[in-house]
Amino acid sequence: MTCSTPAKPSLARIETRVVTRSNICRDHVSIELLAPGLPESHPGQFLQIHCRSAHPRRDGELSWPGGGFPSLRTTDDWYEREPFLRRPFSIADRWCDERSHTHVVIISRNVGPGTAWLEQLAVGATVNVIGPLGHGFDVPRDSGRLMLLGGGVGIPPLLYLARRLHEHGHQDVTAVFGATTRDLLPLRLSAPPAGNGQPTRCVELPGQAPFAAAITTDDGSLGMRGVVTDALRRLCASRFDPAVQGAMVFACGPEPMLSAVAALTRQLGLRCQLSIERNMGCGLGTCLSCIVRVRDDRKPAGWQWALACTDGPVFDRDKLC
Repeated sequence: MTCSTPAKPSLARIETRVVTRSNICRDHVSIELLAPGLPESHPGQFLQIHCRSAHPRRDGELSWPGGGFPSLRTTDDWYEREPFLRRPFSIADRWCDERSHTHVVIISRNVGPGTAWLEQLAVGATVNVIGPLGHGFDVPRDSGRLMLLGGGVGIPPLLYLARRLHEHGHQDVTAVFGATTRDLLPLRLSAPPAGNGQPTRCVELPGQAPFAAAITTDDGSLGMRGVVTDALRRLCASRFDPAVQGAMVFACGPEPMLSAVAALTRQLGLRCQLSIERNMGCGLGTCLSCIVRVRDDRKPAGWQWALACTDGPVFDRDKLC
């Protein structure tokens, strides 16, 4: 299988406008942004979003008690202030409308003040973004048997990847999406998923990509009870033959899930790309907050530090330690 490695992308700092926003499950909101001037992007790349008003509240002072440290959680006036650092969000979809205007979608889960600010945005609101950032998935040029594995907030970049694979003419693509429970699955369903983990046309994918998907939930409240690796193992035993030339897995999700995917795909003889999740202060390779160990046989220790924001977030499975 030959892959097209994206060239080093250009990026821009732009003002975007909220076109639509909708809740897609209990804690997740989908936000469509009109993004004029956003440079070319690739599935797996992300945006750094300024999750605060263009006119923030006046900075305040925090009293420093003698003989101790101030509390940022018990001082309401301080804790509720707007975030200073940008937040990273995977591009969940991108397309151009009939007027050649660029639209991008992000999916956010409300877990803190930054995502809470995003959740309350109204249509027409302005959002400042920097991007696209990072190294995305290496999308195959030729046909092959492909599997998309996404867990929870790791699902969005695989939705964009599904659109791109469909646009490139790939047909043998199967998705497995998982969550802890039905209410935390950030997807729109077009039909009830199978309870036995068999892929069906049950998920609304971007660009009307016609790929079948299996759904797993930890508690069995939707689809197959279990995790995405359970469904992958079952599919490999029944229909996803790892021996087929060009077979590859693309995965994104929490670190324990990615560790399990890495171990299983290695055992099954499948090639695999992993999109890792890290806290990112800048997204530009400056703050060094998103370090990850990668293999490097040239180093005495056999590894070195890399940055998820610039060297990743997508890595080949065998590159990660």
